[in-house]
Amino acid sequence: MQKKAYQVMMTYDVSDAEKSQAEKALIAFNHSLKQLKIADDHLNIMLTPFKDHPDISPEQVFKFRVPIRKFRDKAIENFNNFKIASFRCIVLMQKFSSDTQTNKLMKAFISGIDDLENKVNEFAEEFSDLKAADFSKKMVTLTEEIKKKCEEIEEMVNDRLKAHIRENILSKTWVDDISNDLDTKLETSKPLIMELFHQRQEEINNKLK
Repeated sequence: MQKKAYQVMMTYDVSDAEKSQAEKALIAFNHSLKQLKIADDHLNIMLTPFKDHPDISPEQVFKFRVPIRKFRDKAIENFNNFKIASFRCIVLMQKFSSDTQTNKLMKAFISGIDDLENKVNEFAEEFSDLKAADFSKKMVTLTEEIKKKCEEIEEMVNDRLKAHIRENILSKTWVDDISNDLDTKLETSKPLIMELFHQRQEEINNKLK
């Protein structure tokens, strides 16, 4: 219902410059999601062994402190790369900031990244004490929470933001996608039912003459 109301509200024409900006934004969002997936997948390096060996001792953890801290540093770097890619999206979408729906979606996107960053910071802080008795348990919990945030952001971008750009700014539908995939263009023509109607009308007219 909200979507329908919004579509009625968007009665203005989108300029070629705005459409070009929207296309760039879609590319930027795709790139940011790739960076997010890299960050998400990297977490499995630590998550899998800790989940498979919940009884690992603090001494064993500390023994591998060097690779564990390297893992932490790489995880932070990956999420920073995602934030940089996301900032590019935000900059490109500023052109549409006057639109209420776009502004609302971008605020949700930024808020989601803020929540993710808070979790990543909490995750990073836990590495200050590798000898903590509950280190491995906290790692599993925090890592799964981060991965959940990643999933939420991905769904939000794909299902809401990108869909909004395509449908309400670029006015694209699934028909356009199929057309582009097949490298064909749909030609504007009269619907078949109209052709049959006019053909039938001509036959009737000829009989009346």
